[in-house]
Amino acid sequence: MLLQSLFLNLVVASIHSSCYPPNLLQHNVLLVLSLIQDTLLLTITMTHPHGDSYIVNLKGGEGGAGGSGGKWGGNGGVGEAPKLYLDADIMHIVIQRSGREEGIDITRRAFLDWLSPLNFFLRQADISRVRTKGTGEWLLKHPLFLQWESSSESTLWCNGISGAGKTVLVSMVVDHLSAAYRNNRDIGVACIYLNHKEADTQTPSRLLAGLWRQLILDRDIGSIAENLYKQHQEKGTAPSLEEVFNVLGSSLKEFSQVFIIVDAMDEYPEFQREILLKHLAVMGSNVNLMITSRPNISPESSSFPNLETLDIQAAPGDIQAYINAQIESSPHLSRHIRRKPELQEEILTKVMDTADGMFLLAKLYIQFLSTKNTIGHVREALKEPPKNLYDSYHIAMQQIEAQNEDNRETAHSTLIWVVNAKRPLTVSELTVALAIKPGAQSLNEDYLPDIETVLAVCAGLVIVDKESSVVRLVHYTTQEYLDSIQAQLFPDAQTEITDTLFTLLNFDGYPDSSWTSLRIEDLPSLVGYSQYCLAHAVGEFEVQLRKVLLEFLGGAFPWKKTLAGEKNFRERKWNSMPWNYEDWPSQPSVLWISAAANLVDTVKFLLDQAPLQVDSEHPEIIVASYYGHAEIVSLLLEKGADVNATGGVYGGPLQAAAAGGHTEMVGILLEKGADINAAGGRNGSPLQAAANRGHTEIVGILLEKGADINAAGGEDGSPLQAATDGGYTEIVGILLEKGADINAAGGIDGSPLQAAAARGHTEIFGILLEKGADVNGAGGFYGSPLQAAAAEGRTEIVGILIEKGANINAAGGFYGSPLQAAANLGHTEVVGILLERGADINAAGGLYGTSLQAAANRGHTEIVGILLEKGADVNAAGGFYGSPLQAAAAGGRTEIVGILIEKGADVNAAGGLYGSPLQAAANLGHTEIFGILLEKGADVNAAGGIDGSPLQAAAAEARTEMVGILLEKGANINAAGGFYGSPLQAAAAEGRTEIVGILIEKGADINATEIGSEDGENGSSGSDEDNNNGSSRSANDQSSNSGSLEEGLES
Repeated sequence: MLLQSLFLNLVVASIHSSCYPPNLLQHNVLLVLSLIQDTLLLTITMTHPHGDSYIVNLKGGEGGAGGSGGKWGGNGGVGEAPKLYLDADIMHIVIQRSGREEGIDITRRAFLDWLSPLNFFLRQADISRVRTKGTGEWLLKHPLFLQWESSSESTLWCNGISGAGKTVLVSMVVDHLSAAYRNNRDIGVACIYLNHKEADTQTPSRLLAGLWRQLILDRDIGSIAENLYKQHQEKGTAPSLEEVFNVLGSSLKEFSQVFIIVDAMDEYPEFQREILLKHLAVMGSNVNLMITSRPNISPESSSFPNLETLDIQAAPGDIQAYINAQIESSPHLSRHIRRKPELQEEILTKVMDTADGMFLLAKLYIQFLSTKNTIGHVREALKEPPKNLYDSYHIAMQQIEAQNEDNRETAHSTLIWVVNAKRPLTVSELTVALAIKPGAQSLNEDYLPDIETVLAVCAGLVIVDKESSVVRLVHYTTQEYLDSIQAQLFPDAQTEITDTLFTLLNFDGYPDSSWTSLRIEDLPSLVGYSQYCLAHAVGEFEVQLRKVLLEFLGGAFPWKKTLAGEKNFRERKWNSMPWNYEDWPSQPSVLWISAAANLVDTVKFLLDQAPLQVDSEHPEIIVASYYGHAEIVSLLLEKGADVNATGGVYGGPLQAAAAGGHTEMVGILLEKGADINAAGGRNGSPLQAAANRGHTEIVGILLEKGADINAAGGEDGSPLQAATDGGYTEIVGILLEKGADINAAGGIDGSPLQAAAARGHTEIFGILLEKGADVNGAGGFYGSPLQAAAAEGRTEIVGILIEKGANINAAGGFYGSPLQAAANLGHTEVVGILLERGADINAAGGLYGTSLQAAANRGHTEIVGILLEKGADVNAAGGFYGSPLQAAAAGGRTEIVGILIEKGADVNAAGGLYGSPLQAAANLGHTEIFGILLEKGADVNAAGGIDGSPLQAAAAEARTEMVGILLEKGANINAAGGFYGSPLQAAAAEGRTEIVGILIEKGADINATEIGSEDGENGSSGSDEDNNNGSSRSANDQSSNSGSLEEGLES
């Protein structure tokens, strides 16, 4: 049929428009689908010009046998299929049934978790809970603290020895500031608790996002953050550090003053520490920083404004209060003191002397004394106090070794797991790990230990955060101590952990084909942590583990598909290396997974067993280069791997290494003959890959070695556009200085200036303009820099572009014009600016035809009013909906429908997807709008559109009440045309039994053979068999006998 052919033409046109990025291409085709047919089963394979493939499935209803799942659906569930709309901003998914909107938004919590998976609220609550009342108040009264709190743009750097209570003091400061400014929305408070065990997850970008999350607790998320989500979510990528910093910066500007407190900077790895400190130092003039650290870290006074240093020492009164509180909470000591009251003073004096300003040492000593069963044993222990923290830890280990065998083994296993875990374990994960026996085929819950027992046998070295249920060592220094003795005490730690994880992953029934319906809740909690099974195997024990390792690798891919988000769990449970690699082969070999996981010995073994068999589509050398596995890459090259191998999303080894940020690997590959300008992959070239990810050093190396600074290709078109897209100002400067073409065309955004305008990178935007960027450069998704800025609501940039001579009516791009872009996406201020500067209010083009139609369909009432007031044609024809009124009716915008009719809109305007406003309301179940249109004289027999008539639309979509009203109003019960040919055929095809009965009772011709038409208006006769059974047509049917959509169109 012509209508379906039109639809396919639109899809093909989108596919072959090289300016459309994969995420926006996918989104736009989905938008077209939702506009053309609301109830459908479509499977469309879309191939991006650069080779990326996307599969989109929009299903009709699912359920038992009976009705079909939509007009183009195939066999669906009984009754009505859901209608799926993808809002153009990708932020909002709405499911509609029977005319009632049930908004299922990307929830605020889900959005926050996406941008900021780190939640410091729980950590703050846990630390506050253990703080002894009345302690730490000296800090709040200290002149340097008072000066810091009352001034602006100041930094207070707090040094203190291990165990001095710095973390507890931080929690007190956070509580103090939060309480003091609770009712002042102009002042913000945020904190970071750094932890050496969480360095892999506490990346600088995530930490900055964590600050942002705290600051917007009771505020709107903001357009910059929403746009960032829009940019990355569809591609499944994470925001860059600079993008997150930009989001945080926009939120910081909403406050007159912000207090940011960072604890334990000394626990943060040095290479990441420099990055974090660099960004903290330039937060802004309204930001006050407080940072705690051990004395081995010193701040650079030149980097931080108004820097003051404060030494943290535990106040004697605080330690005394803490010791008394610990004594009171100890059943043994309390009982002893009731018998001998003078014992309390003995304990207090000795512990105070021993603690020497360290809360932690006092805590460990009190815990040791609390184990003593008699007063005599307490006094003996007081005669030989620990000399320092390590001595306290040594005493604790002696306590552990003195226990019975069961308790000792539990303590050893607990310490092995807690010390060596790649991230902190939860209580549930730890207890499951302790319960798994070697060779077990399932989890025997009878062996799950009680966490209180576990803590008791570990002699105070292990604690649990109550809020988060995270298991931790009592202090950072505990890790250092246990690391120093692990080789002697737990020589087989990694083997024990790996064996346990492999045992779990080999439980009976894991994994198998029945997992399509499995829920993550059905698996033992430790399965999530089991992603680190290969990470624990790497290294000296790899040979010892070879047999079980090879067995697991041979069946690892189902786990990857299931738990890395590709099969049936919405949340990725496995997101570490190598499971987080985005471009796995469809059938990865053991060699491929080994190379990805840096299993050097295993790779050697496999290469010695047989000649190298390269995965032709996803060469092993590419994934190894992406992760920076230098030894693996060298082994592969020795065995004949091609240093310029091509394939996969990264195109080649050098581009993968550049994207991964591995400077050493880039050097190795170049030395081995890698083509510095190798084209292909998502990023087009190695230089573009490095520029896109913000790897400044690699950019410098590649340029020095002769990389083509203007190499075209990739999603970003050029290295300059790639750096601009990511917001990397320094790299933009380097590229321009080296001669990059400032107006290089191509890529998603068409030009560097359009990219800067779309992303809101104001500083880069200014640099590009200053260097001569063309403000009217055409191309890309948005068509022009002005349309990009208008679509994304960049008010300041819109004004600058107009001042610089941008064509305010430049046609093209997805939205047709800057005005339609702003109207479509609800940017009222931008609409006002454009109209004030002379934008053509009735400019035709774009998806919606006119700005008024766009605003009407999207429900932007204020903008509709502005456009009408400024002279917009209320009956302008064109666009997907044919008229503004049909657009508003289709969108369910009751208020706007009333406004348009009041302003003279033709209620019978023909054209568009639904043929008439009334058919749109009938099809989509907008009952109130349906009634308004009839009251205003809408023609109940208006022919045209996908359903042919309002009655056929209502019949197909089970709008029983509307069917009755239309028949009462004189609708032609046998009107021919539309997708199904007649109202009766529509109801029958969709399984609407009640409506079939009504139509027959009212005289519908049960022998009519009209089954739809080429133009959606006039029927053509033929048998059901001749016409694909008359219903449930699929877009795939159009090309089922051909190899491509284009050939399908010809047929």
